[in-house]
Amino acid sequence: MRSRPLTTTRRELLASAAIAAGAAGPLAAPALARPRRARVEHVILVDWDGFGSDLLDRVPMPNVQKLIDRGTLSIADSTYNTYSNSARASMSTGAHPEVHGNAGYYLDRERDVVIGQDRELRAQTINQALAERGLTTASVGWYMVQDFGTAYGDPEQLYVQPGVAAQHQGRPGAGFATRVDVAIDILNRRPVDSDGAAVTVPRVPAFLAVYAGEIDALLHEEGPSSSSLPPLLADYDRELGRLVQGVRDAGIAERTALLLTADHGFSAWTRTVMPALVEAIRAGGLRPEVVAVGRSPAADTEVVLISNGVRMSNVYLRGRAAGEQGRAVVRAGAARVGHIPNVFDERDLRRLRASDKLGDMALEAEPPYHFSLLDDGKERGSHGSTFELSVPLVVTGAGIRPRHRGVRRASLVDVAPTIAALLAASPPAQAQGRPLHALLDPRLSV
Repeated sequence: MRSRPLTTTRRELLASAAIAAGAAGPLAAPALARPRRARVEHVILVDWDGFGSDLLDRVPMPNVQKLIDRGTLSIADSTYNTYSNSARASMSTGAHPEVHGNAGYYLDRERDVVIGQDRELRAQTINQALAERGLTTASVGWYMVQDFGTAYGDPEQLYVQPGVAAQHQGRPGAGFATRVDVAIDILNRRPVDSDGAAVTVPRVPAFLAVYAGEIDALLHEEGPSSSSLPPLLADYDRELGRLVQGVRDAGIAERTALLLTADHGFSAWTRTVMPALVEAIRAGGLRPEVVAVGRSPAADTEVVLISNGVRMSNVYLRGRAAGEQGRAVVRAGAARVGHIPNVFDERDLRRLRASDKLGDMALEAEPPYHFSLLDDGKERGSHGSTFELSVPLVVTGAGIRPRHRGVRRASLVDVAPTIAALLAASPPAQAQGRPLHALLDPRLSV
């Protein structure tokens, strides 16, 4: 197995650069107040889909920077593979895919059909864990906990999925702006629309998650160099400031902690290696087939290659290809094609703590190469490989050490246990992550 593209040293450099950049300029936006005591009654999680750590300095984001200055920034790892549902399942359960079972773009061996992304979850979520302790929660579009701890119409464990409000139409971040509106309504115990029903929470939730997906959607379509990205990030930053001000206006700032993170980063893709890989495997004496989501491989296919993962391809070896000989042919084919630096076998995937659904091997292309059959030369963006692991984890507010340098080797599986620790609750039952104690105020009773 090749070394990971993102090393610990690289993460440290990213964290140091982001912190240093923030120390230089004034910050005018409101921030969560430092508590007089370490009591935490509320935790708010803001989850920006696709907000990789490389976007921290793409444009000035004074509200993000103020949260960092008042609290802490860690550069965290997502979980493998870096697809939205799988990574968000890890964020919400504290478990790796090997435990929670969610995976992306895999061959369902029982049904013999390729699956894209789904909502399968085999582990307890943070919402379910908090509910067991009698705490209320709410999710504004944070979809992995829908029916796994939150539900439409349930005022104590509320799920809402707002569209785009008319007053925000035409703005780059209209969807996030609408969700901030709804989150502020929840904080003020005003009725909100939950699948057509007006629901009022009985009290301010102990845990409130707010999800936004516009960064992800834009980067998939236009790639990381999109000229539309800077105004979108600036709009998101303004709305984040409005959410923080909403916390202050609700009178709960001194008892509230806030986390900002994401599920994965992004890499550009423009040139496919898949046709050349198919030919190289065929030249090795095996019968390969590229199989798309919703389709089944032919009965005589020996090497199944999944194309829809784009940045990576799961490989399934059958018939004569099953075993070491088949792996050797695939490895040789990847080496012959080039631009495929990571060829993971089952042992490598276990070390990555990946789901057992990913197959016999997983291949990763270096940017801007990819495994899609689309080859029109246009730059787009995608994720799924170890090249998109790095995400920011900003933690600030009540119960958090001020101006802390962050922690090394943070992971998305640490998010749910840290939320639980802040609220003096037990972590989700299957959590493998740990509370980030180095970030917690020592006065906090955990």
